[in-house]
Amino acid sequence: MNFRKFIFWSIDFLKGSPVRRHYKDIKNIIENYSIEKSESIRKNHLSNVLNHSVKTVPFYQTVREYRSLNDFPVIDKGIVRNNYELFKSSFFADKKNTPVVTSGSTGTPFKLFHDKNKRHRNTADIIYFAKSGGFEIGDSLIYMKVWNDINKKSLFKQWAENIKPYSIHNYTNQDIHELLFRLRKDKSRKGVVCFASTCDVLINYMEEHNIQPYNYNINSIIANSDALSNHTKDKMEEYFMVPTLSRYSNMECGMMAQQGYDGGYEYNINWASFYIELLDLEEDKPAKPGEMGRVVVTDLFNYCMPLIRYNTGDLAFLSANKKSENGAPVLEKIEGRKVDLIRDVNDKVITSHIVTVNMWKYEELKQYQFAQIGKGEYLFRLNPWTTFPREEELINEFKGYLGRNALIKVEYVTGIPLLQSGKRKLVVNEIGN
Repeated sequence: MNFRKFIFWSIDFLKGSPVRRHYKDIKNIIENYSIEKSESIRKNHLSNVLNHSVKTVPFYQTVREYRSLNDFPVIDKGIVRNNYELFKSSFFADKKNTPVVTSGSTGTPFKLFHDKNKRHRNTADIIYFAKSGGFEIGDSLIYMKVWNDINKKSLFKQWAENIKPYSIHNYTNQDIHELLFRLRKDKSRKGVVCFASTCDVLINYMEEHNIQPYNYNINSIIANSDALSNHTKDKMEEYFMVPTLSRYSNMECGMMAQQGYDGGYEYNINWASFYIELLDLEEDKPAKPGEMGRVVVTDLFNYCMPLIRYNTGDLAFLSANKKSENGAPVLEKIEGRKVDLIRDVNDKVITSHIVTVNMWKYEELKQYQFAQIGKGEYLFRLNPWTTFPREEELINEFKGYLGRNALIKVEYVTGIPLLQSGKRKLVVNEIGN
């Protein structure tokens, strides 16, 4: 056991082992999903948070006599914002709770509180899924995100957590060159956490400059926040010679799903800490098998401000586990926000993967963003490495997907703006903005 790992678990032990207990519970539930005991524990977690909510949370007083989870209303950020005080549990009113703030995809701030037990659970979730992704507590971590005065860590914390921050405000050739040099020079066992869009830029650069695959002694690459395309995942694994996993999480809930280290594109759901439903796009009923649905989450451990049947705004497909007959259901093809779905000239919903899957071949581009700006009207914002001679080819290809009479414009930019969260969105719907 490395020094930092020993210190972490020793401090947890002195505090009564709250994280260790949650870690064991998560491991037991997930790795024994089909066992009766695991099912019983999951049902108990759900029952406990529902009972607590109807007794202590004003918003849920109307469902005191509930018979099942289906009796609870589906909520979203807007409903929570408009009834903010009603979502606070009276039991935790005088206790020390932790604020979590997210800008969300729209840039509108959303604040929630987590109680102490939820924070311990979230820590255990991250430890479990990081380990399943090849990363151990105490390993060196190259943490690539937008570091600023608000979220920066002190030098002591960087040392204690073995974090090596790398800011991604820009994606110049020199930035990427220095990053690859830094990874080569660092011989320690290490992991990488970054945005999926950062992986896109890395792969574009490496292909543009004919960089050869190399063993950087990386044991784990985890991409979060935005969607990691299958093409980029495959190329990252080829160039860096290590599995690259996409993680599905958000600030208000936490660690909800992650791709497996053993391969595949599906996401293993954190059934230990969340109950996840896939609901129809228009009605609050289950999505039909094989159809895309809204991801609706019940957080089993936030008792301070319970989120029950919380519509995350994301879309996905729920499917059986193909790797194991008795395995837990998995998520496939997690999409972006519903408001960022695009429609063709006939007003038919088009998956964002039409864009992300087909853009990788345009290697001349450092970055891009596809926007729907009106009915049948679209805009490509392109940031090429140098020039982009394939504009006509690009427009003709996407008219094939959207309709031959689609009006597609091209705008050349020096960069795609960051959201407050630090993400860069590849597909946006700007109708009405």
